[in-house]
Amino acid sequence: MRAVCSAAFLLVCFIWATNAQAQNNSNQGNGINHIESTQNSRQQQPQKGSDNNISVQKGKFTTKDKAQCSWVARGEDKYTMTVTCKPGKGDGFTCKYTAKPATCTEYGSNPEGYWKQIARSVKKQKKLCADPRAMIRAGMCKRAPLDAHFKLSETSQAKPPKTEKTPIATNTTPPDTKRQCTERIDHSEVAKEKCGDSWASLCAFLFTVIQSGDC
Repeated sequence: MRAVCSAAFLLVCFIWATNAQAQNNSNQGNGINHIESTQNSRQQQPQKGSDNNISVQKGKFTTKDKAQCSWVARGEDKYTMTVTCKPGKGDGFTCKYTAKPATCTEYGSNPEGYWKQIARSVKKQKKLCADPRAMIRAGMCKRAPLDAHFKLSETSQAKPPKTEKTPIATNTTPPDTKRQCTERIDHSEVAKEKCGDSWASLCAFLFTVIQSGDC
């Protein structure tokens, strides 16, 4: 009888242990599935700032006047280029240009070439930040609208104050325009030689008048 009870007790314990193990495995499986589901949902959510397509282009150059200049262009559809120059002497200046490169068909297929041409065009500008009519152009966009090229939109130039020159007083007297006759020639002999004795007096008078007019 005791043997039968022991066997029944062991069977009950075995069944209980089996059910407990199955329940534990089920709970672990549900936990794993929950973790995987959470990870998948996180991966599907877009990251903040992933749609930020703002591009930045920049460069440096030195002008013929030995001014150190730099430019930075930022934008997505419309770009704003900020140009800053610091000359060797005096105050520096800065200005802004704007453009829409996407209006140029060639820009879509070769954006690197577009920015290289813009960088060269900035260096060649003779009136940088000064002439609103002078545009920073890309040669590859000759047939594109004007919006494809950079146009001056804002400028801030520091100019040194003008110093007025005071005239220097001089005590110099203007030169006398009248010439002084230092020597008078006796025209009587010349008159006799040129005009003869009968006309000598008249010729001498005329010669004297002419000499007086010259003096």
